[in-house]
Amino acid sequence: MVERLQDKPSEMTDNGWLADISKTTNVNKQIGAEKMRVNDFPALKVRYRTESGEEMECIYVAAGSLTVAVQFSGHLSGGRPSVPLERLPNYRSYLQMVDTLRITLP
Repeated sequence: MVERLQDKPSEMTDNGWLADISKTTNVNKQIGAEKMRVNDFPALKVRYRTESGEEMECIYVAAGSLTVAVQFSGHLSGGRPSVPLERLPNYRSYLQMVDTLRITLP
């Protein structure tokens, strides 16, 4: 899933904003975070664990004031065993989608 989030306030740094938005848009426990770049914009990849033990991941991208999130969560049905996201069949497609994501600013 790709979605547009609220705009970054002008007084915040990219890193500060990405850290803040990663905590306020997803209430699940963060189990890892990694700075990266997407389409040459600063980004933060965050891994979360749900209450049922399943993992989900979100990549937050700050492109000027525009903020987008790219999320991968499998099915989160609670009925499947808790496995690392990397073992899910669509995880590679998700990474390819992120790698080819292009953000064009006006």
